[in-house]
Amino acid sequence: MIPEAPERTYSFLIADCGSSTTNVVLIEPVGQAYRIIAKASVPSTGMPPWNDISQGVQEAIKQLSEITGRQFLNDQGALIRPTQPDFSGVDRFAVVSSAASPLRTLIVGLFEEVSMISTRKALRSIYYEEVDAFSLADKRSEQDLVADLLQAEPDLYIITGGTDGGAENRLLQLTELVSLGIKVHSNTKRPQLIYAGNINLREPVRQLVGESANVHVANNVRPSLEVEHLEDVMRVTGELYEDLKIRSIQGIHELVDWSSYPMLPTARAFAGLIQYFAALHNQRVLGVDLGSNSLTFAWSDGNDIQPSIHTDLGLGRPIRNLNKLTTPESIMQWIPSEVSPAETMDYIFNKSLHPTTIPMTEKDLHLEQGAARELIRIGLERTVKDWQWQEKSKLSPFSMLLVRGALFSNSPRPGQSMLLLLDALQPTGIFSVALDQYNILPALGTLAVEQPSAVVQVLETAVLSNLGWVIAPAGKGQIGKTALEFEIEFEGGGTMKDGVEYGRIENIPITPGKAAKVTITPTGRFDIGFGPGNGTTITVYGGTVGGLVVDARGRPLSLPEDEADRRSLVRKWLWDLGG
Repeated sequence: MIPEAPERTYSFLIADCGSSTTNVVLIEPVGQAYRIIAKASVPSTGMPPWNDISQGVQEAIKQLSEITGRQFLNDQGALIRPTQPDFSGVDRFAVVSSAASPLRTLIVGLFEEVSMISTRKALRSIYYEEVDAFSLADKRSEQDLVADLLQAEPDLYIITGGTDGGAENRLLQLTELVSLGIKVHSNTKRPQLIYAGNINLREPVRQLVGESANVHVANNVRPSLEVEHLEDVMRVTGELYEDLKIRSIQGIHELVDWSSYPMLPTARAFAGLIQYFAALHNQRVLGVDLGSNSLTFAWSDGNDIQPSIHTDLGLGRPIRNLNKLTTPESIMQWIPSEVSPAETMDYIFNKSLHPTTIPMTEKDLHLEQGAARELIRIGLERTVKDWQWQEKSKLSPFSMLLVRGALFSNSPRPGQSMLLLLDALQPTGIFSVALDQYNILPALGTLAVEQPSAVVQVLETAVLSNLGWVIAPAGKGQIGKTALEFEIEFEGGGTMKDGVEYGRIENIPITPGKAAKVTITPTGRFDIGFGPGNGTTITVYGGTVGGLVVDARGRPLSLPEDEADRRSLVRKWLWDLGG
């Protein structure tokens, strides 16, 4: 019998090009398993004065050469492929990017609460910006609608509405307005238009706008009032985003030529890794990626993946949108030191002008973390609505929270990141929290389909920082009364029995990496995911925050109205989690 040939192994260079930072990571086999060998980070160069994103990637690769003592670029600055006998070069290269501008989109539909909600839900699978929306509820005159359309100058028009076989005239009237506006712009670049409405109107829409725009047809997002079909329009918008935006990044073509895989938007690669992770561990995973220019949520049970991208929410230039989406007081409520509304607004304005700056004082750090809480809260409210989760529970239950972003990986203390997430998401149930400490999960997402063994092996090597486990009971009680009781059996011996009062958050120390068996018993009507008053026994592992966090503060969180009392309570919460 002829023995099977061993599986071919490769070395990988993967670049993640963001709007502020470019990361490049080297992955290759060490012994019998893949490992991260080195990682380099440099400022991104897609914006002026460089206007060439490949320069940042080349600079990061040069840093990897200095770290490893190996040459990856030739004298002309091109990537050496495959790996040479002298160990220079690399076998495979891949790139993901969030540096492209959002796809400026004008939405046309009949009813806000039906097709237009579905359209926005589908569009949040890409980086997009809504520049205007036309519907039957619009009070503008036809002249004003056309004038606003001309001013918006969208990259993409998307027309939805009408059930299959339903009424046609109203949608055709809106389409005629769009056609008129497009024809006025006939001297500019030919626009893209997606039609995903009543199937009977496909040909009439083509006839109306086909001479002036590139028309793409997708399945009706709402073929009936009770049915929602988003997969096809998500596919079409994804392809258009990659063609219109990613491939137009200056300097990207050289990186595409190097790449062994299709180039992916960072959010799509991140969502793919969330789904892969959920399938690998047979659990429900929620991913949160707070970047400079966007906020991404991704939820998966292993079979399905639900992404939600918000390009108007980010800690860079988009942070200025907080001034119209919330109030300074909403940000100030999370800050443990005295700060004024004017200081809060000034910080947000300056951060939007200088998105790459990092906090230099403790007050700036608290302001950034307070703003992050509001960004995540606002994005979550939209996401819950999009995904049609139960409003009363806000978040659908999950077993693991996976987070990434420079705010978290650069946090002075992991307890600050843990508390920020619990404050912003206010989840319930039992779950672990892990941090992408090296910011490489999207990079791994590019390999998940074709190189799953490499991804598994890399994930097993402490790429993720285990912040700890959380028990967050749902329900209301009296301050000072016990919300739940627990008994812990520590690995290596020793037990502990205690309870946590309603209104408190406590951190029970468990040695990092060590296992502990925890029996949890909620009191009264408190629910940890198994019904009111029902307990369970789980095995947890100690993390960097300390071990097991019991968040019995109630949902929704309630903060004192008195400012001094509020600041004192927020400081106590930080102290309790080691922040």
